[in-house]
Amino acid sequence: MAQYQDHMVILKSRPYREADLLLTLYGIKSGKIGAVAKGARRPKSRLAGIYPLSYVVCQVYHGRSNLDTLTAVDLVDGFPGLQKDLDKLSWAMFLADFVDEMFQERDANPAVVPWLIAAWERLSVTPGSLSIALTAGWHLLKLAGYAPKWDTCEVCHRRPVSPTVVVDWENDVLYCHEHIPAPHRENNHYGMEISVGTLRTWQQWMTLDVSKIGNYDAKGLIAEQLFTVFGRYVESHIGQMPRSLQFVREVENMVEKERNKPR
Repeated sequence: MAQYQDHMVILKSRPYREADLLLTLYGIKSGKIGAVAKGARRPKSRLAGIYPLSYVVCQVYHGRSNLDTLTAVDLVDGFPGLQKDLDKLSWAMFLADFVDEMFQERDANPAVVPWLIAAWERLSVTPGSLSIALTAGWHLLKLAGYAPKWDTCEVCHRRPVSPTVVVDWENDVLYCHEHIPAPHRENNHYGMEISVGTLRTWQQWMTLDVSKIGNYDAKGLIAEQLFTVFGRYVESHIGQMPRSLQFVREVENMVEKERNKPR
């Protein structure tokens, strides 16, 4: 049994018992944990005002229970810009859900928190939501142990220069246009043909330091292909498409229709 302090991001929150909150957090030192914030739903509680998609410094009590107990919380950043834009908010919620799905409890990876904070911060103040969130998503996948080798062709070992390539998400390999295996030409169950421009954008994303997130914006066909490849890759490796990613797509479609309405 011990008391500890950690820099954390709040991934999820739901009412618990009469006046408590049940939180899912990810800490630099502690990794993903479940914790109870006792009395947090009472207006005068010292824990009142904590909410998901926040960066906090927490005092936590770890006892015999699987659930820890928050004893004090200092808000560092609540990213208020996220609450003003449904598109940004949906992407931020996706990243929170994604970390919850991809990482096991108490399995700490210190780099997860900086990537989430950087993504939420950039989402809250700049355009390019898809590029920011998917860049963070790919780096979070890498931190979880998934790293596709999409640099050179699996057959000729050269960097592709032809107009299109095939990314194979089942085997984490790449094929140039001249060496696409017959099964991939007949169906796209295990891979997808994308433009070299899409590949180059993905490669640029994967070289970015966390402080440079959002520096390479994707639009049009490239953005569409990167969104599809990310979803199919995750579905292939974790067994299902994240529900929050489907929700993001619905929000993006709704926002796009609203933009295209005659004025």
